[in-house]
Amino acid sequence: MKDCCYSMAAQDSFLNERSALTEEQQSKGFIYRNQLPRAYRKQLTIHYCIIGLLCLLICILIGVIIIITSSPDQILVEQHRSHTKRHHHSRPSEDKKHIGVFTEITESETQSIIKYLKVNASLELSDPTTARPNSNFVHTIELKLAPKEQVLKYLDHDGPIPVRSAFVSIFKGASVTPVVEEYEVGPLPNITYAHLLNTTSRQTRIPFNVRPFSMVEFRSIYTDILPVVAKKANFLLNESYGAEFGKHCGDRCLRFSMTPISSAYLAKGERKAWFWFAYDLEFYTLHPLDFQFLVDMTDINPENWLVQSVWYCSTLFGSLDELLDKYRQNTINKTKVPYPAVKEEELLTSLHLRGEAFPTLNLEAPRQFEPNGPRYSVDDDEVTYMQWKFTYKMSPTIGLQLFNIRFKGERIAYELSMQEIAVLYAANSPASSMLYFADSAGLFGTRTRGLLPGVDCPDYAHFQDIEIYTSNNGGYRRFEKAMCIFEQNNLMPLRRHRAYGKIGAFYGGLLDINLVVRIVISVINYDYVTDFIFHTNGAVEVKVASTGYLASGFYTPAEDQYGTRIRENVIAHLHHHLFHFKADIDIKGTANRFSTWTIKTENKTDEWSSAPQNWHIQTKIKKSLKQSELSAVHKYNFNHPKYLIFSNANQTDKLGNQKSYRLKINGISKMKLPRGQGFEPSVSWSRYQMAVTKQKDAEYTSSSVYAMWDARDPVVNFQKYLDDDENIVDEDLVSWITLGTYHIPQTEHMPNTPTVGGHLSFMLTPFNYFEEDPSMSSRDAIRISPKDKKRPLDGANVERYGMPTETSCVKDSESLENMLTNSSRFLFF
Repeated sequence: MKDCCYSMAAQDSFLNERSALTEEQQSKGFIYRNQLPRAYRKQLTIHYCIIGLLCLLICILIGVIIIITSSPDQILVEQHRSHTKRHHHSRPSEDKKHIGVFTEITESETQSIIKYLKVNASLELSDPTTARPNSNFVHTIELKLAPKEQVLKYLDHDGPIPVRSAFVSIFKGASVTPVVEEYEVGPLPNITYAHLLNTTSRQTRIPFNVRPFSMVEFRSIYTDILPVVAKKANFLLNESYGAEFGKHCGDRCLRFSMTPISSAYLAKGERKAWFWFAYDLEFYTLHPLDFQFLVDMTDINPENWLVQSVWYCSTLFGSLDELLDKYRQNTINKTKVPYPAVKEEELLTSLHLRGEAFPTLNLEAPRQFEPNGPRYSVDDDEVTYMQWKFTYKMSPTIGLQLFNIRFKGERIAYELSMQEIAVLYAANSPASSMLYFADSAGLFGTRTRGLLPGVDCPDYAHFQDIEIYTSNNGGYRRFEKAMCIFEQNNLMPLRRHRAYGKIGAFYGGLLDINLVVRIVISVINYDYVTDFIFHTNGAVEVKVASTGYLASGFYTPAEDQYGTRIRENVIAHLHHHLFHFKADIDIKGTANRFSTWTIKTENKTDEWSSAPQNWHIQTKIKKSLKQSELSAVHKYNFNHPKYLIFSNANQTDKLGNQKSYRLKINGISKMKLPRGQGFEPSVSWSRYQMAVTKQKDAEYTSSSVYAMWDARDPVVNFQKYLDDDENIVDEDLVSWITLGTYHIPQTEHMPNTPTVGGHLSFMLTPFNYFEEDPSMSSRDAIRISPKDKKRPLDGANVERYGMPTETSCVKDSESLENMLTNSSRFLFF
């Protein structure tokens, strides 16, 4: 008791002593205890140890009680939930568990690469934030994939990890002969070399006039071209459109857009583009004006760029001065368009709410939720879901790539990725009629960001930031919420059957619950929603849909045959959307073959019939093994429907069926441009709905960031991949898939094009690969059987295979309002 009182007295003395300390002394907590007498400190130490031990024993006891009273399933659910919660929103970082063979170039690696290249004085590299077109600067840095054979030895056979290197694109405007060069830099992280890529599959020294857009070039457009045009023509722009271009336009401003001209339409070495003005309103592509001007940008010095032809009031003028002289002399027709007088929120081109609002009651829309948290995990760049596992990578040029896609432990595909998006317009005016876009010039990786929870993806989705290097973004930069991953119930049975009657009544079914990896690529006016979907029956699906704003032109009667008039002075033009994908398919290994199973008809003799006409017509299958690349190109023909089958002839089931996957394409269109004419060589892949090539490390993409300009001599000529006509029997095969649709705009596509009715897709689905549907193992299924088979109406038993039946909708995510209160950087930057 004496000891206890002594201890209490010591504590009282300590508290009194602490209250007498200065604020600075109190902020240094360690000083209090050290100021006590040695005996006091000893008593306190013993006292705290006893309290700590008691707390530990209480925690252990509570844990034991929870374990005893919890089922094993509940424990596993809690463990899974605690693991996956950490991944609800992930940022890439240098402290990854490991740098894998598919991991994109990291920030520290980027710094090493830039440092190594700058040491080379001959490169004379400038910082991209201050460079000009006649400077040298690094445009992109990304991972150079290691040879596939080496990667597979590492992944499957414990081989050495392949050497890691970077693919670097350098714009060399300061060279005696300006050029774009592509280098391999490595090995990482300890760099010893930087040399031009050694391949004959693509050009690696690219003519400077076919370089892709860059912010370096756009800065010069803003400083060297547009001010000159504005200074001369602002009076015309003001009189014709009630607005001006430049810093002093007030609240009635114009903005510009740009139409690149493919090299196919120019003399060798030239670089030109059409520019056109529009009202700077929401959204400007729906406010075009009939003032367009052609700029010769061939010279590496922007001061020498020239404004050549000008299109105004449906008339082409040889120069800006010619137009302005005739305008002042009143010898030409003039355009008079009043500046929109309504508030921005009342514009028919804005996304503000308008019209008779619905729903009339403040009732929330249906939404999905995860009752027990995510059923997938994201570990660095590897995703695990049910029986699926794969790795993702975000390339600055290509965008999202999925690698090493496995189902039930077996690789189905080595790579699945989008290669290119092309949009081809038609019109009467020059700027619109020359509008042939190969959108990868805008660098897909930089166009994927700002996904909004609850709209672009479910609010419970896992959102992933990415970090990549491009000169367009000033160097290495993080893009927030660039992709999302979520499990969904698409409210469609994957399989089901209801049998009825007194004998054999039962019900069995399973919803199509799947995992989605989604990106949205926003390129100027269009937004492309791209999903990679993993179904529980072993099928993987790729789906793309277009939304966003239409591109349009100034309406005149001459434009009627090229589109739809959507406003008094605006026409939305006919255009062709094309998407190209790569599917490196590996079925039971890399020794695969490709066959078509064509559905034919035959006259079948009815030997049993006594009718005069004793035959009928029926369908049958004709199997055709494709021997070479040219024989395997697929151009869809309704008269000859066929299955596209990838197989492994050395792997058969007990019935003799070859283990296979079927490629099913939904959403195709025919390229109408003549082969080899104009822009068409830049997109030679569009000649085929599907093509098959023998896998080559050098043939890793079907397009390039130069395709916007390079039709005269494509940097990547996909047709050459086929022209060598190599053997494709029992080889490592790559499938190249083209999706597409012609878009004739309509007034209901104002202000935004809906995704409804616009989905294009392809699917890889098992074909004699499993003995039965692998989703039969899914505990998400339900089985209902009569309690008494002879009396099926007297009640039934419901089997849910141990899955819980009582759930609560728990919202475990931050509201959009709170999320955007402090920062909207991820959405708009």
